[in-house]
Amino acid sequence: MNISPAKSYQFLTHKLVQIVLAFALLIAASKISIPIGPVPLTMQTCAVGLVGALLGARLGSMTVCIYLVGGFIGLPIFATPLAGPAAFVGPTAGYLVAFPIGAWIAGCCADRGWNRSILLTLCAQILTNYFIVVAGAFWLGCVIGMVKAFWVGFAPFIIGAALKSVIACAVIALLNLQKKGCR
Repeated sequence: MNISPAKSYQFLTHKLVQIVLAFALLIAASKISIPIGPVPLTMQTCAVGLVGALLGARLGSMTVCIYLVGGFIGLPIFATPLAGPAAFVGPTAGYLVAFPIGAWIAGCCADRGWNRSILLTLCAQILTNYFIVVAGAFWLGCVIGMVKAFWVGFAPFIIGAALKSVIACAVIALLNLQKKGCR
């Protein structure tokens, strides 16, 4: 099967636009931030779940890795003032490192058709959000102790993770409705 150069260019351009838009979504979500302790409440986990669900496991997790590289090289794109390598040893490092895996989880679920069911979409988003919160709290526990990390890095995010899962599910459902209307 031969693909014409024009089709190949169009495909690559489409993927590049998706990556740029997802990158922008991740940055915007990080700026919606409420400081509540060493770890702020942000919309980042919601964006990570959306990126994975909409781009798939490979492209979604790759896009989130590109976002992390941007922060690692010093771009001020994270929720906290930390940028560069310092962000990856600070209190939020566990959450950041969990982002690509979270996108991969949401993407794997979407790749298996979970986005066609609201209930399965919600389950995928809950898995994604809680994976990130648990991984982040575990890292924080290594820094400040597990009991304190539970109270400042996990407990305050339980309800927020559920709400962000619902928001991501609603966005995916609306996009699915839009796709059906365009056919």
